[in-house]
Amino acid sequence: MKQSKFSITRFENYNGTAAWRVDGNLHGLRIRKNFKSREEAGAGKAVLEIQALQAASGIRPATTFLTDAQLRQAEDAFRRIEGRTKPLLAYLDYALANYREYDQLKPLDEAVAEYYTTKKTAFERTLLSLRQLRSIENELTLLKARFPKAQMSEFTAAKLLPFLERGSPSLKTYNNRRGLVSTFFKFAYQKDWTLLNPVEKTPHHRINHRRGSATTLTVERAAELMAFVETFEGGEMVALRSIRKENSFSIREWRIDGLLVTPL
Repeated sequence: MKQSKFSITRFENYNGTAAWRVDGNLHGLRIRKNFKSREEAGAGKAVLEIQALQAASGIRPATTFLTDAQLRQAEDAFRRIEGRTKPLLAYLDYALANYREYDQLKPLDEAVAEYYTTKKTAFERTLLSLRQLRSIENELTLLKARFPKAQMSEFTAAKLLPFLERGSPSLKTYNNRRGLVSTFFKFAYQKDWTLLNPVEKTPHHRINHRRGSATTLTVERAAELMAFVETFEGGEMVALRSIRKENSFSIREWRIDGLLVTPL
């Protein structure tokens, strides 16, 4: 859309005095305004040209209590949500409900130091084994080395996943690493150093364990075992008793240190 243009011309009134006229088009309408001086006509022409520019670019005058900086922020906010389905206030309400003030500048090394102090205290109270304490220390030392200048608020699942998968570990090793780092970030979340635990969005691998089965003794071997324990040390290891089943047969049981042995 072309910008409307206005011209200034001089003419004489019927009484012989000079006057100045601004002539042009605005919004499809013919505009003619008369002014007493060239300066007034120039100011009037500038106002009309601004109005024409606003109409062409979609800009329009409005009365507001916002400052210029606030207006620029509001305009930028509307540009950012362009194409989304929700109004601006819906996103603002969500942010206000979920955002919490936290230590955005909490360095990772300081957070690790505080966390390790709590784990060391737990170890001293026999609530944590030495092996667990060393595993925590080793894993978090590697985390600090990987992200030497990181702030707690910077971590995401995408950022942590390569660290957890370093060296192509086995599924069990990966899960162990993930558990150690996740517990640390839970501590950080409780301290308001981060808005969430990013480890929760990383994969956790399910491992199928092989189920073992008890070794079955042969009849001969079971008979030899029962004969031996009945006579060993006067049979003190065996609690021997008779039971009667529904078929009226008498069957004996041997209990050897809590192990039930029933002859077939």
